Amino acid sequence: MPDQWNGELVLFAHGVQLTGNEVIASPPEEALRHAFISEGTAWAASSYSEARYVPGIGADDTMALLDQFTAQFGKPKRVFLYGVSMGGNVVALLMEHYPQQFDGALAVCGAIGGEEELDYITSWTMLGEFIGGVTLPIGQGPTAVAGALLTLSSALGSPESPTARGAQFASAVKELTGGPRPFFKEGFREQFTLNFGLLLFDPNRKSLGIAAATNTDARYGVEAGLGLTAAQLNAGVRRLPADPALRDAEAHPDAVPTTGRISRPMLTLHDTGDLFVPITTEVDYRKKADAAGAGGLLVQRAIREAGHCKFSPVELTTAWDDLIAWVHDGKKPAGDDLTGDISDIGRQFTSPLRAGDPGNR
Repeated sequence: MPDQWNGELVLFAHGVQLTGNEVIASPPEEALRHAFISEGTAWAASSYSEARYVPGIGADDTMALLDQFTAQFGKPKRVFLYGVSMGGNVVALLMEHYPQQFDGALAVCGAIGGEEELDYITSWTMLGEFIGGVTLPIGQGPTAVAGALLTLSSALGSPESPTARGAQFASAVKELTGGPRPFFKEGFREQFTLNFGLLLFDPNRKSLGIAAATNTDARYGVEAGLGLTAAQLNAGVRRLPADPALRDAEAHPDAVPTTGRISRPMLTLHDTGDLFVPITTEVDYRKKADAAGAGGLLVQRAIREAGHCKFSPVELTTAWDDLIAWVHDGKKPAGDDLTGDISDIGRQFTSPLRAGDPGNR
């Protein structure tokens, strides 16, 4: 709470906590905290009451946080949401289901597609299974799955030294996540082990989010000249169905894809080389928002960087300032069109351009 409060509040939604049972209320990045307080804006954060991938719980707890803040300090004049990674899923749920509670939102590296994030991890894993020629013993416990993952690792090699099958897998993942773009190779290398390892957190597919995940409708592709075709991939990749009861939007709004039905301004940032939450998440959300008649309320920006949630202070504070100007003064900021060729996207909003920028590959 700043000494001179301007009546505005930012609610921060943190990302997924994969390990441990102690929940932690992490703060926003230092550059944004400084921006909030220097403007007279208060901020608050919840630990959430559970760890793991729990966007619905994160959304409920963020609503409870707003109630707590109001009881202690009074009703804010404006309320903004800021979410990172899984927190982007939290933000999307809140913007879609509680449209009158919030005035604007910033989501960075956000899993704004909702359950589509876990669908993507499922698609990645089953793609690796098929190309690697290894049957993953899903449902047989962590020990059996861990052993199979070691065999799969040998079949694919490493991102730096792939086998022929590993080269096929890298190409298919590139197609799955948006095609050629800046820093794909570097992002793939960074995320390769973790994306497979996520299977170990729920190898029996019993948790709500994982049981609701599916690759049934995933369409796979691969570049030419690698000894594999898209037709072979789509015919051969094993499909894991979702528990249909969990894909019921009325019963489980946090275990289905988001809708794009927002009614207040929303600005997003996404790294081009993010292979944990791929930039195709943004592409899909744009299509949803446009279909819902809310496309004018969504501005998206690509940042040329490898990995997940890697933004400079300038990129973050510029996005925040632009969101504030949009809400306060109606000055809609510029964004990137992510629905077309993204092979050289991100030059407008990346600041600074990263060392070793690969150009348009």
